[in-house]
Amino acid sequence: MALVKGYDIEVPESRAALVETLQADVRQAKRHFDADFKAMLEDMVLAHNGAPKNWPKDYYKVNITQRFVRQKVAQLYAKNPRVQAKRKQKLQYVIWDETMQSLQNAMMQVQQAAEVGMMPPPDAVALLQEVQSVAAFDRMLDKVGKTLERCFEYYMAEQIPSFKAQMKGCVRAAVQTAVGYLELGFQRETELSPENKAKIADHHQRMAHIKRLIADLGPDGDKTELDAEAEELRLAVQALQKQQQVVIREGLVFDFPKSTAIIPDPNCTSLTGWIGADWIAKEIFMTPDEIKEFYEIDLGKDSNNYKTYSTSTKAYKQNPRNDLTDKRDDLCCVWIMWYKPSGLKFELCDGYKDFLREPEAPDVAVERFFPIYALCFNELEHPDKIFPPSDVRTITPQQMELNRSRQSLREHRKANRPGYVTPKGALNEKDKENLSGHQISGVIELEGLTPGQSVTDFIQSLPKTGVDPNLYETTGIFDDIYKSVGMMESHFGGTSGATATEVATGEQARTGALEAEVDQLNDFLTEVARDAAQVMFMELDPMTVQEIAGRAAVWPTMNRAQIAQELSLDVAAGSNGRPNKVMRQQALQMLTPYLIQIPGVNPEWLGRQLIESIDDSLDLADAFKGSLPSIQMMNNAPPMQPGGAPGDDPASQGAEGANNAEQADVQPQQATPSIAAPGHGGPGRPPLVPLPASYSQ
Repeated sequence: MALVKGYDIEVPESRAALVETLQADVRQAKRHFDADFKAMLEDMVLAHNGAPKNWPKDYYKVNITQRFVRQKVAQLYAKNPRVQAKRKQKLQYVIWDETMQSLQNAMMQVQQAAEVGMMPPPDAVALLQEVQSVAAFDRMLDKVGKTLERCFEYYMAEQIPSFKAQMKGCVRAAVQTAVGYLELGFQRETELSPENKAKIADHHQRMAHIKRLIADLGPDGDKTELDAEAEELRLAVQALQKQQQVVIREGLVFDFPKSTAIIPDPNCTSLTGWIGADWIAKEIFMTPDEIKEFYEIDLGKDSNNYKTYSTSTKAYKQNPRNDLTDKRDDLCCVWIMWYKPSGLKFELCDGYKDFLREPEAPDVAVERFFPIYALCFNELEHPDKIFPPSDVRTITPQQMELNRSRQSLREHRKANRPGYVTPKGALNEKDKENLSGHQISGVIELEGLTPGQSVTDFIQSLPKTGVDPNLYETTGIFDDIYKSVGMMESHFGGTSGATATEVATGEQARTGALEAEVDQLNDFLTEVARDAAQVMFMELDPMTVQEIAGRAAVWPTMNRAQIAQELSLDVAAGSNGRPNKVMRQQALQMLTPYLIQIPGVNPEWLGRQLIESIDDSLDLADAFKGSLPSIQMMNNAPPMQPGGAPGDDPASQGAEGANNAEQADVQPQQATPSIAAPGHGGPGRPPLVPLPASYSQ
């Protein structure tokens, strides 16, 4: 396959000027946020090592920062969120005043007219038809909502690596570097982009690699310089021929860029919602071969038409790649830029005079335009900075003071090791060696010591200053940690000697602050889920939806935008955190005696709640059969007897004998069109009332 572009192409001056202007904007923004990116790297090193780079390797350190980050991430995100499709509340009734009395009056008028064979009042019929149409529309929305939930959960499960692992990394980045990012994308069957190449497992990446190998071999297939790649191509084609079925998928893609990979517009005033930003850029370092595979562009070897980067440069170290372990000096800096004023997505290579791909609208169309979502827990108002201080940055002074205190104690203990003094010349070198290196319970012979002379006459212990533990106490350090990030000493495994009341009060304060952050995380995930629902409505095919959600799935084929305005995906509060099963079980234990006394409470629903409070992983689909009586009633039923007997009378079988009486069969009535109140029946709803056959639809 011939490459469509090369390094020697001619670009119109106006196009080249636009490319250079966009690249200059990104470079200026990188310089503007250089101090913030540098602070992020320092926070990463501190959390990883427990000390900054300049801390000597042989010095003492206790990494409480790493433990703090791990504990907070575990408390904030324990599992994938549970989404719920909700109908937006609207005033849908024009005729009905939404009172049960008016609805019952209309039902009664229609029923009475049907009994006497007269035409019912038109107003009553119109009211019932309106209620029926709204109820049918609501049922359709509920079915679409369930389909939407299944599709979103499916795409979360399809992520590679898993959505849970990557989302934990996003929360960790927000704690460690002040901000974590999530990018919402959509991969189609014919597309391959560098940011989502490994998110949905399919065949495109291998095909792109094979095309690049074919292009490198040239039209004549010369192997003199590419023997290894030619053999790789032969093996890849051989494997492709053996493969009978190629799996190609399309759907939502969740990418999680590094904190240092996103470059905001310097005019941005808030990371949450990107207020004031005209554009956002994502930085990716790629090799020239990867440029060929993804963009089918040959940048040329040893070309001056693009800027090359080395793995040792500062720009690369701010946003390194985990899969590049060898040193390289031919890397390309690619910027994917979402430009809001023109509504276009630009893909640029630093120094290259043309676009890598023709500018077009972004892959996903969301109301906020930018498909990048920022997660921040410590946002503050500042006249110049939009990146808030991270939790790691806040705990750094206490971490360093703890290290210094422990290192000083270590040096003091070393200085207090036993030592001896003697007059100069009293001992020769051999005597000194015998004293300093003698074995335990060994016999030491000193040449300078005469028989009968006391050792203490010319050898004395060196006076030492005792170690005062008050000089190296760390309780004050942990008090400062609690005041700054809300983590008590007991959370790090130690005890501070505080009373139970003080510990309980501190735990309540910490829990309150943590719940606020959990709520902020829920808002973040809800915003992602709502935009993902809009993308699925616009992009997914009904056949694809049925393959994902099942044959009974309902998906709009027309007026998708209208349906998207009626439904939204929300994240259930606290569903991504660690569940408190004990609290839920206690609440159900208190409520169950009252619920079983309320008329209309669904026993099946109550049973599900009780079972899920113990283990929410149980599959309850086969547990309930609507036609079966309770197990207790079946156990109380008498055994079947061949003939009638005097004891067969249920009344003679005790107080519970009536339960054993044979129940009369209820013959089903002929199906007639009926009308249901909003919510189509249920506790507290009026029963279904048949309409005359002449008014059936």
